[in-house]
Amino acid sequence: MSTLLADPPVSDAMAHAAAAEREQLRARFLQLVLEAQRTVLPDNLDPLFHPWGHALPDPATAGERLAAQLAILDRCTTLWRRLGDDRSRELFLRFLAYRALGPAHVRLQYEALDYRRAVVELSVKAIAEAGVLGVPGLPLEWHFHVYDLSVAGYPLRVIGQQLPLASTFTLSQYAYRDLDVGAFPRPGDVALDVGGCWGDTALWLAHHVGDDGQVHTFEPTPRNRALLERNLALNPGVAPRVRVWGDPLAPVAGESVWVRDTVSAGAQMQGELPGEDPHGRESVELRTETIDALVERGALPRVDFLKIDVEGADVGVLEGAAQTLVEQRPRLALACYHKPDDLVRIPDLIADLGLAYRWYLQCSTMTPVDTVLFGVPVVPAVR
Repeated sequence: MSTLLADPPVSDAMAHAAAAEREQLRARFLQLVLEAQRTVLPDNLDPLFHPWGHALPDPATAGERLAAQLAILDRCTTLWRRLGDDRSRELFLRFLAYRALGPAHVRLQYEALDYRRAVVELSVKAIAEAGVLGVPGLPLEWHFHVYDLSVAGYPLRVIGQQLPLASTFTLSQYAYRDLDVGAFPRPGDVALDVGGCWGDTALWLAHHVGDDGQVHTFEPTPRNRALLERNLALNPGVAPRVRVWGDPLAPVAGESVWVRDTVSAGAQMQGELPGEDPHGRESVELRTETIDALVERGALPRVDFLKIDVEGADVGVLEGAAQTLVEQRPRLALACYHKPDDLVRIPDLIADLGLAYRWYLQCSTMTPVDTVLFGVPVVPAVR
């Protein structure tokens, strides 16, 4: 059975307490914004993520952005009350302040020098073969190389780019860095990698779940999936633990969607056939699946660890896993930066299912991109 969180009837006293809590949170956030406006951070731009230059927000529209973030803050009652530590609370407020003011005024989690050293050192030490995959138009920083990740403690070889690989293997993008929290894949887990892209996360998961675990990685874009399969072939020791699915996961099974077939970490599903692509990329029609349907028919034996990072379709994947979430209460690692209200909708969806989860927030770049919301069930599932 799930752990229920039914809200009691709201008395006048409770309503006043909730209003006071909201005002205190707004005051704390506005104080952070005020202090940030007085601060200039010349080292906080991220040339690794933005090699062509990091555009700054227009100061003339700062008020509109601040109002938008205050509106999000007011709706984040569920998340705020269930954030598990002070580090996550501070990052949550900084995340909203960053969206209001931009990188020149707000630092998220990483000091610039520590972050850049982690990314660059991985490339310096781990590149085993340079330039193995050419993609026209990409800057030098985004070229594909073969990385030998044994220098980072992983006996893996992966074709990829420096920043995604550093985020996954060095900066712990999909495992909360405070290990006492328990928001990470464990030996023997059945782990889902929703948004498999080029296979680096699937291999990272396969390493952690071990010989007794399974990884089910979902990557609908054919060219991305071909590179994912190529990376599995480079790692025969762990590849048998990984099953590759070409199905796009969604709230409802059996619906048609389309995707541009390109080697890209930002491929998005579209509900109708796109028009002609100026770059000549083919659009591929696919049929949706749901996690619940796959579990119900035994294609997935269970779900212990669920990672979702699918370019704005993240909440929809969770909606299609509602029964599985209630029955199995997996640990969650969910991208929460694609849409402005992800930090509202994700915790509210889980709470509406009657589930008690504790939430933790973490960044693995110097921008909001790759910010992940980790969910740990208060009462874990029994296998």
